[in-house]
Amino acid sequence: MRSQRVAAIENYMDAGAPSWSSVGAQSITMIPAPLPMQPNPYIQKSWKNRPYGLANQLFVACVHDGRRAAFRLRWHSASKTLAQGEDFPDGVAIALPVRGDPPLILMGTPDEPIHILLWQAGLPEPRSLLATGIGSSRSGPSVGASVHAHWADGRWALVVTRDLSSGVDIAPLEAGGATRVGFALWNGANKERAGIKAVSGDWTTLTLDR
Repeated sequence: MRSQRVAAIENYMDAGAPSWSSVGAQSITMIPAPLPMQPNPYIQKSWKNRPYGLANQLFVACVHDGRRAAFRLRWHSASKTLAQGEDFPDGVAIALPVRGDPPLILMGTPDEPIHILLWQAGLPEPRSLLATGIGSSRSGPSVGASVHAHWADGRWALVVTRDLSSGVDIAPLEAGGATRVGFALWNGANKERAGIKAVSGDWTTLTLDR
């Protein structure tokens, strides 16, 4: 996946902005997160014969202007489920390695963590999380993240932005550099949350134009 350099990220903040028409999107195959890897036996048992993680395709495009990066994410979602009370919201996560070669499917390790930007429908901004293994996520560093989301005609389209930066526990994003990226999706209408989700099976290489 390529992050194309553009003149101003402000022209790409809206997922429906005409500027995105000249940026190629990559199709990411999504699969249900493996049930045996769920850390809670009750979750394993209660979801054994229930379908989940059925959003099997995510379209991703990325640009940056030397200061900030913008990820445009689109996927099919028959209904629009927001975070209200005890309801389960729709959601999407962008995962980037902080250092080393962390296993995406295991959500990193204590020595090789993964930085995550988690967006849930109905909330004004993404959450920054640091994961060091399945079920081990905690609050992560600030990367100036923002989101603009829109649902229409059975499809979510949103743009998540963050600073190009590096530092302690920050997944580095730098112009002219390369990293890897992974994704997760939650279908709130199906009561999906935590480890019950669709995931990209492995990392996708992401290169940023100089």
